[in-house]
Amino acid sequence: MFSTLTDTQFLALSKSFASEARKRKVDLSPGLHRVSACTLTVEGGSVSVGDPEDYTPTVSIPLLDTMVIGFHRAGFQRDGIAEIILESAADALNTGGKVGDDLKTTIGYVRKEVKALQQRLSADLPTATRKGKVKAHLELVCEDG
Repeated sequence: MFSTLTDTQFLALSKSFASEARKRKVDLSPGLHRVSACTLTVEGGSVSVGDPEDYTPTVSIPLLDTMVIGFHRAGFQRDGIAEIILESAADALNTGGKVGDDLKTTIGYVRKEVKALQQRLSADLPTATRKGKVKAHLELVCEDG
């Protein structure tokens, strides 16, 4: 059935359904769900494709690898640093990720430093080109079959 659709029709339908599913926050319970028959009519619509755009890829810092290298370089301080990190991780988990008022200035500092590190690392990355954004709007009618 899909092979009879043009690329434009196929893309318009897939974008429209995905967009509507996000809007409706479709969240089915686990298990098999039967789909009843219906007739779907597309009464018209449009697909717009934006121009390709250049961008610099975002740098993602690998946490585990970074910690391994940091522990290796810590030498004799490794065990003490590991204990501090483990206690800090347990505290963060037990407080639901909230650092508390006394650490709010520290979290701002850390965010700023991580962002600066990401910018410094991404400055050397070549730009890439991504395809233009696709938007679709269809007029659909669905009748129970």
